[in-house]
Amino acid sequence: MTDPNDAKSPTPSAAAPKRKRRRWWLIILVVVVIGLFTLAMSYLHLLIFLYSLNDHAMTNFPAYTVKDSYGHTIRYFELKQTNAEWNLVYIHGTPGDASAFRVQFDEPFPNANLLALERPGFVDSKPARRRPSLADQADALSALLTNSPPHKTILIGHSYGGPIAVQAALKFTNQVAGVILIGGSVDPAQEHVMLIQRIGDWPIISWILPRAARQCNRELITLKGDLIRLKPQLANLSVPVLMLHGEKDNLVPFANVAYMRAQLDAAGKSNLFDALTFPAYNHFIPWEHPDAVAAATRKLISDIQQQSKMN
Repeated sequence: MTDPNDAKSPTPSAAAPKRKRRRWWLIILVVVVIGLFTLAMSYLHLLIFLYSLNDHAMTNFPAYTVKDSYGHTIRYFELKQTNAEWNLVYIHGTPGDASAFRVQFDEPFPNANLLALERPGFVDSKPARRRPSLADQADALSALLTNSPPHKTILIGHSYGGPIAVQAALKFTNQVAGVILIGGSVDPAQEHVMLIQRIGDWPIISWILPRAARQCNRELITLKGDLIRLKPQLANLSVPVLMLHGEKDNLVPFANVAYMRAQLDAAGKSNLFDALTFPAYNHFIPWEHPDAVAAATRKLISDIQQQSKMN
């Protein structure tokens, strides 16, 4: 008697072509994935290379390299002006370099010495592979915070450079007179790590990434935890903080302004907070709206002078 189920089962000769087709589809899928990955890596390397060309825009200004007691080797650009009363230290975001503030060097704020560093992990500053943290990046500013009289130092941080400036102001209280956050990331609730970022931090993938992209990814992955640890420290701020933010910022949400205001209000230090906000501005204020950076600097200096009179 013939088993009726036998008619439903494919014969060996019929199953073989199906297995062969599946094998070919698998091979094609693997080749496509590898091809897309290679294309993406090549494109990323090209973008980083093209971006690195911006660094040449700073060659008109003296560059220095300094080592600090925290194990950093920092390259920075400096523009000194006669009759300077202030030191303005510019801190770039991630990824980035000193050229983010090229316009500020081309049109220098009066009565001030300008310094723009390249943070550890970017361009020629080292170490290149230390696990990033806001505290470590703030330590890297120490060599630039001499603050010898009569100069007073203002930290101006863009994007990821914003919370670094805040962290440094909390640690180097005698060297920092005030802080400007340009599109600064300070609210941990606004930080979200995507799956592709986690994959990019896998050792083999991380090794393939361009150095700047690798460092950027590592900084963004650890930022939320750093901001959570920074939050209870904000009540200890003792210098004026001014936030310069665009309402159309799609990279660092505008909600960061309300967060910082609320933190200082809760600490009874609303007098230390100020903000300049612009409905039409995006994240790239330093080079697209340098007049706003200058206005923020003037405003903060006024706030610092008022606080000094009150004290």
